[in-house]
Amino acid sequence: MCWGSVRKVTLDEFAKSRFRFRFVGERVRTALVFAQFTLCFFLFSCGGAQPRAIDESRDVDPLALRPRRAAEIPLGLVGTSWRWIGASCTEGRLDLAARGYEATLRIEAEGNGLLLISNQLFGDVGCRRTVLQTFMPPPEPGELLTEEVARVTIPSDPACFGQPEPPRPGEIRRNGQNLEVLVQRSRWCNGFEVTMLYEAAPPLPLSNEEIARLYVAHFTRGDAERIARLFSESGAFLESFTVTRSGEPYRHEGREAIEAWHRAAFTGVPWRAMRILAFEPGSTEQQFSIRWEYMDPRLGEPLKGKILFTIATGEIFEARFELDTQARLAEVRGN
Repeated sequence: MCWGSVRKVTLDEFAKSRFRFRFVGERVRTALVFAQFTLCFFLFSCGGAQPRAIDESRDVDPLALRPRRAAEIPLGLVGTSWRWIGASCTEGRLDLAARGYEATLRIEAEGNGLLLISNQLFGDVGCRRTVLQTFMPPPEPGELLTEEVARVTIPSDPACFGQPEPPRPGEIRRNGQNLEVLVQRSRWCNGFEVTMLYEAAPPLPLSNEEIARLYVAHFTRGDAERIARLFSESGAFLESFTVTRSGEPYRHEGREAIEAWHRAAFTGVPWRAMRILAFEPGSTEQQFSIRWEYMDPRLGEPLKGKILFTIATGEIFEARFELDTQARLAEVRGN
C-alpha cells in the first residue's frame, strides 16, 4: 500500500530538538537520509511515476544517435513465390485471419534491391489489392529502406484502398523455411513494427483480375518493361491514339513493340495515377475488360476509357485500349 503523503523532517528542526548530543545527531541524520531514499524508491515502485509508452519515432530518423540494427538483403529470393500464413505486431499478434485475409507474394529484382508484388484479399468485405513494395539497401550499413510504390484495388473506394505505407526502415529475412517481412512504424500495427510471415509456395498463373491490377500498377509506376512482360511473346497491344488508314486502332505486336509504345507514352510525364472503376468478365474465361480512370499533370480533368483483354496461359495475348472521353488539356498559366 502506498501512502498519500509524508512530511520530511528538516535538519534545522532536528537540531532544535531536545536531542542535542552530537553522536546521537550523526546517527539519526544517517537514518533520515536512508529513510528518505527508501521512501522515494517505495513510492516510485507503487506508481509514483507514470508508465512510458513505447516510442519508435527515432526508427525513421537518419540522424538518431541510437544503435541501429544492420540488415542485408538475403540471397536467392529473386523469382521466388510465397503464401501468407501469419502476422504480428511488436505488442502482440495481428489477427488478420478474422477478416478473411489471404495474400500471395512474388519477389523480383529492382536495381540492387527487391520488388515485392503482393496480391491481397480481405474476404470479409470483398476487397482485392495489388501492392508493390520495394526493399533497397541503405547508402551505408544499416537498416533496409522500404517503400510502397503502387497500390491498385477492386473496388477502388476509400475503404478498400486504405492508406498506403509511407517510406520506412524495414527488413526481409529468412526464418528457417519461411520468410519474414518487417516494416517499422507500420499502419498495420498503429505505428508499431509489423512482421508478415510467409511460407514457400509454387508459382501459380495470375488470375484475370490479378493481371488487370498488375497492368494498372505498372502503368501508374511508368514501368514499360514489366508491362511488356505481362504479354506473351507474340502478344499485341491495340491503341486508339494512333489509327491506320482504314481508321482502325494501331496494332503493336510483340513485347519489344509493346514496351516501346508504353515507354514513349510515359516519357516526360512526372507522375501518373490510374485506377480501375470496374472489372467486367467477358463472354469466355479468356476474355475480360476493365473500365479505368487516368490523370496526369497534362490533363485538365481525368480521362476515362476501357481495356479489353484476351488471355492465353496466364499471359496477355491481346489488349485493346479504348477511350470513353476525349482528353482535355490543363490550361497553361502565365507567370
